[in-house]
Amino acid sequence: MTSVSHISQPVVLLSDCTFGQIDFINCLPITRILQRDKPERLGLVMGTPGALNQKYRQGTLDLGAMSSHYFLEDGNFELFPDISISAQGPVGSVLYFGRKKLSQLSGLNRRLKISVPQASASSVRLLHILLCECYGLEADFIPVQNPEADIESDGFLLFGDLALTTDRDLAASGAINGLERLDMAQWWFENYRLPMVFGVWAARKSWIAEHGEDFANISTFLAASWGKGLTQDLPAVIAEAAERTDLSFERLQQYYLKELDFSFGARHAEGLELYRKLCKKHDLL
Repeated sequence: MTSVSHISQPVVLLSDCTFGQIDFINCLPITRILQRDKPERLGLVMGTPGALNQKYRQGTLDLGAMSSHYFLEDGNFELFPDISISAQGPVGSVLYFGRKKLSQLSGLNRRLKISVPQASASSVRLLHILLCECYGLEADFIPVQNPEADIESDGFLLFGDLALTTDRDLAASGAINGLERLDMAQWWFENYRLPMVFGVWAARKSWIAEHGEDFANISTFLAASWGKGLTQDLPAVIAEAAERTDLSFERLQQYYLKELDFSFGARHAEGLELYRKLCKKHDLL
C-alpha cells in the first residue's frame, strides 16, 4: 500500500532524550527498528496509547507516538513527517460490534450504552462521530477492562491486538453471525475518501525549539524505519506478531502490507483535519 525508504547512515543525537512507543503489533515494523537501530542517546518507553498520552499530558514525555485525538487536543506538539498509523480502507484492528443493527436503533428515543477499551481516545471519538453523522444516535461510552464481556451493552468497541484476535475468535465460533460488525477505518474511507489517521509521532514544540537538530535527525530515522520493517525485517515482524497473538502468517501479512498505512502525506493531513473538524462539531475537542 505504501512506498518504503531505507536508513542510509546511523543517526547521531546531540542530547539524551526519551521516546514513547506504542506497544501493539500494529507498530512492530517501527518498534523492531527502534529497538535495534535507534540512536545511542534515545531511550524508549513502551506503553498503550492511553498510557503514553498520560505521560505527555503530565510532561514526563516530550516525543513519541500518540493518538491522533491527543495530538489535536493538546495543540503543543509538532508532527514528525512522513509517518503515521493510518488506513485507507478496512484495517481489521478498530472494530465496532453491535448486538443490534444501528439502523434498527436509529429511531429509538434513548441513548445507547457502548462498552469501550480504557485507552482508545481516537477510536472512541471516531465511533461517536459515526453514530451522530450516520444514525443520529447518542451513546454513553463506558470504559471497561473487557468490552466484549459486558452483555448489557448495546455494543462494544475493540482496537489493537484485542480487536484482531477477538474478530478471529468470533468468526471461528460463529458468534459473529449474531453481531453487526463495522470496521471503523472502512466506514471512514467509504464516507470521506480520505485516510483515517489513528496515530501519529510528534514532539513537543518547546522541546523542538531547544533540540532542532535532534528533531530533524529523529524525523529522518522514523521516516525510514517503517520501510525497513515492511521489507527485509517483515519475516521477523510477522514472527513476533504471531507469537503475541497466535494469528496466522497470512492474516498478519495482509494486515501489514494491505491494511495498515504507515505513510503521511497531503491526503493524510486532509483526513486528520477533517477528523479535527468533526470532533469540534460534536464537542469532542
